[in-house]
Amino acid sequence: MRRRTLLAAGMAGLATATVGRPALAGPPARRPTVALVPLDDRPVNTYCPQMTAASAGARLTLPPRELLGRFFVPGDGAAIARWLTATDDVDGYVISVSMLAYGGLIASRTAGPSLDAALENLAAIRALRSARPDAVIEVHDTIQRLAITSTGTELDTYRNALVEWAKLYDQVVNLGQEELRPQLDAVRAQIPDQVVEDYLAARARNHQVNRLMVEWVADGTISHLVLSEDDTAPVGLARAERVELEALVTGLGVGDRVEIFPGADEVDALLVARVVAAGTAPTYRVVYAGVSGEDWTAQLEGIPFAENIRRHVAAVGGRVVDGDADVVLAVNTPSTGPERRAADLDAFVGRIGELLAAGAPVIVVDPLIVNKADHDLVARMESRLDLAALLSYSGWNTGGNALGLALGHGTARWAYLRSSGRGSGVPELREPGLAHAEYLLYRFVKDDPWKNVVQVEAYAHARAQGWDPLALTPEQKTYFDGWVRDRLVPITERYFADHFAGHRVVLGRRGAKTFTATLARFESARVELPWDRLFEVILEPRLRLS
Repeated sequence: MRRRTLLAAGMAGLATATVGRPALAGPPARRPTVALVPLDDRPVNTYCPQMTAASAGARLTLPPRELLGRFFVPGDGAAIARWLTATDDVDGYVISVSMLAYGGLIASRTAGPSLDAALENLAAIRALRSARPDAVIEVHDTIQRLAITSTGTELDTYRNALVEWAKLYDQVVNLGQEELRPQLDAVRAQIPDQVVEDYLAARARNHQVNRLMVEWVADGTISHLVLSEDDTAPVGLARAERVELEALVTGLGVGDRVEIFPGADEVDALLVARVVAAGTAPTYRVVYAGVSGEDWTAQLEGIPFAENIRRHVAAVGGRVVDGDADVVLAVNTPSTGPERRAADLDAFVGRIGELLAAGAPVIVVDPLIVNKADHDLVARMESRLDLAALLSYSGWNTGGNALGLALGHGTARWAYLRSSGRGSGVPELREPGLAHAEYLLYRFVKDDPWKNVVQVEAYAHARAQGWDPLALTPEQKTYFDGWVRDRLVPITERYFADHFAGHRVVLGRRGAKTFTATLARFESARVELPWDRLFEVILEPRLRLS
């Protein structure tokens, strides 16, 4: 990562002014506030929604940290229900059913939480609507994924077999592919009855709650609902459940208020952006690095990526168009062959540079490789683009995750810049601009050097000592907190120096004038593992504007 000296124009044709600390022209406007019940306590469901909101000058309020649980310890859904109904004076609510009903995403995949307890907790949504009939209540629930969570126990022995069985069962029983029945029977014989019964019990309970949430949209309890397919596939029990839910949505006539799409972890941030950007109705034009998203389905998903884009865009309150648009979605798709890859990426990054130079707002979505950035793309972006001029970027985890995180951040930031001409003075523009830059830095470091370098080395180091990188003991977790911190903090500082230091970040606009500030220095970064595994990391950089 070499230091660059030339910056892309990014604001062609506009007068600019660097903002230091000017005097207020009047009282500051009230900050929009969103109350969030997150999917779980990981950074993707807490830090990412917080930074999405902060980059738009909004505030996020969360339940007390001790109520959210951690890893295999479920959150306290009953206490969160009480917190939710006591929270008012906000502009909207974003509620994860998985947390409220069961205690989080991992707990939702187990048969432990009862349906009765789940329904008792979910009654808080009804109470909220009754007490605040005009409130914006955004809700999301997951269609359970095919795989169980890795626990580091004997249960993991059956993880792959369960996925295969769930796919074959759908093909044979639901789709009538009887020629596969011998394979289905052979796989089923490998799995203990109790494991299958628990798996199906969790699925049945979750599907019943999925259906109930759709019905609550129809009766007005819920303003808008997202049902996200967690790590899905073209066939499997999740597909069959989705088809039933789609039929229910159609039958109840609520297709304009319900989206169903592959994803999960991104939805907190996506719906926070929907609340923040309410009323703006953004339009998006999509450009691809390689093949059209109509012809490509991302790994762990079951629909063409172009359709997933349309559904995510609808969920954030916008629509995809073919011509002029408010925002450009630049999406990294595969090339038709390896011989074309370098040329496709060169052209793609060149096109992004042209758009930035013309003043177009650009979101870069990098869904090509599961669990990490496409380093070949990011390296070209680092050397040829002003990264600070982007609305957002993400290459994290699944295609739907990457799409939703980038779309949420970029949409919230676009909506804020669009409205920045209103209000009093400009000092309040600095804090959202700083949050935006910190979140951009976080995304690039976490999705590329963390995932492609540091995490790979950490997994190898753990395994060399006979440790399971997905099931660390408390002592091993403490060790790796320091090990990761010692490597990732210097990498983040260096990444800032190479690709952000000295660059201008747009703060807002007043009439024909664009206000900017310079990214002056890296202050610090908080780094540690959120759970007792090496899959994800807390990274919270702090920067200074001049």
